[in-house]
Formats: sequence, C-alpha cells, structure tokens
Amino acid sequence: MKTELGIHLGMSARTARRNMGLTQAVVAERLGVAREVYARLERGHMLPSLHTLKGLCTVLRVPPHQLLALDASIETPPGRKRPPPTPRVESTALVDLRKNLRGLSRSDLRLLNALAATLPATPPRRHAAPEPDIKNSLKSA
Repeated sequence: MKTELGIHLGMSARTARRNMGLTQAVVAERLGVAREVYARLERGHMLPSLHTLKGLCTVLRVPPHQLLALDASIETPPGRKRPPPTPRVESTALVDLRKNLRGLSRSDLRLLNALAATLPATPPRRHAAPEPDIKNSLKSA
C-alpha cells in the first residue's frame, strides 16, 4: 500500500540511513524488525507502528516531524508534488439555492431533500438553455 506519507517517510529514512553510513540490515536489527520489513518501509510499501516510528527516529537520529512531513519547511520529494487544487466553480443556480436554504428549518430542509431525491439525475448540458426565473414566476402565481 504505497501512500504519499509512506513514500515520504521511506525516502527520509533512506536518506538519514545513508548519511549515517548504515545498512538496511543494521537499522532493521537495531529496530528489532526483519530486514525485509525495513526495506518495505523504505520503499513506501508500509507505514511503521508508533513503536517502530519512535525507534526509527532514535536509530536514525531524525525528529518525527521530519519523517512524517509535518514541518512546512520540508519539501515534498522530487517528482511527488501534488498539482494545485482546482477551484470548484458552481453554477449560479447552485449558489442561489445555497443562499435560499440557509434560513430554512430542519423540517423544511428534510422536505426539500425528499423532493430532490425524487428528481431524475441528469448529466449537465454543454449548451444549457437559459435558466427560468423561478423567483419571478412564483411571485406571479
């Protein structure tokens, strides 16, 4: 199970181990785990238990925030950067709906939710027709 955290932790552990001139076997022995287990940890295929993480920090002389990428000054390993999140663009109809829902009671919200559940789900249209002015049509009714 490779995760971004696992990859970062493994790369940080590998760098610290190499800087200390230690082999995977030596670190694994000091941690009390099999060399294969430590190798999987370095490759990012597994995350350590809290007990093993504490031992890893002690053996490699690395603070836990560095291994866990909790420090904002620590850069994400090269090639692993996430693209910036794309801003969500909501239709004006959805924005208007949110505004109208804010002042409603729980029972009114439940009623509207039940009504919305009965509506057919349709994919968004590419060239949608102009939305009807519901507010004005309700006022005239």
